[in-house]
Amino acid sequence: MQIRQIIDPRYYQLAVQSSLLIWGMIYLDFSLDVSAITSVIGCALLVQILFTRYYQLNFNSLSAINSSMSILLLLHASHFAWLALAIALAIASKFVLRWNNRHIFNPSNIGIVAVLLFSDSTWLASGQWGHSLWWGLLLLGLGLSLFIGLSRLLSSVSFLVFFASLIFLRALWLGDNLSIPIHQLQNGALLIFSFFMLSDPMTSPNSATGRVMFGGLLALIAWVLQFTFYIPNAFLYALALSSPLVIVINRISWGKYYHWSQTLTRSKLCE
Repeated sequence: MQIRQIIDPRYYQLAVQSSLLIWGMIYLDFSLDVSAITSVIGCALLVQILFTRYYQLNFNSLSAINSSMSILLLLHASHFAWLALAIALAIASKFVLRWNNRHIFNPSNIGIVAVLLFSDSTWLASGQWGHSLWWGLLLLGLGLSLFIGLSRLLSSVSFLVFFASLIFLRALWLGDNLSIPIHQLQNGALLIFSFFMLSDPMTSPNSATGRVMFGGLLALIAWVLQFTFYIPNAFLYALALSSPLVIVINRISWGKYYHWSQTLTRSKLCE
């Protein structure tokens, strides 16, 4: 509790994502350079400034930079202009696509999905992290619970548990060797998505029960998209499709709104 009161969780997210980006550039030969990274972050901050001034809100850079990092870690493009477009759409969605004073979609998720759908010049390299970093990513993801609480990670944990269960049940049904579902789950992009995108408390259900429901529903949709329609990285599309259902879940299972800081007012929640 003391850690959560002192440190904004977004600083932890930023530290982890920055470290992963540096690791990827040094050891995994990411096709990014400093100019591309600064352009994407600069675009995010510019769009955030424009919208906060238009709506006369306090400017906050943390969410914009964290969204930039998620896009830089997951999305690849033939030209970094596509990454800049993805982050511009992501930040704009927070202010434009809203319901009950909350943004409906996870910003980085909707930005990535939008450019993946409308351009052949963008893609996700889900295997770029390899399997050696899997346990490290899992521990870093679970470490987020120290800052937002384990209850707030229930969407992420329930999604991973349900998704893994469905994949293992499919393997057993088909008579596959269990090494196949294990290999399918050892996906670094899946963990980054789960702990640093799906865990966003501003776009997940308000109640603990609702977050478990949402994680399970998301896992089912992702499983169907991946193994029935053979869509790669189906979890990203599943989140974009499922996000509006959070509105319904919040009506069914009531819970308190999450605030990044106790000093935030409702007029500042889009930050």
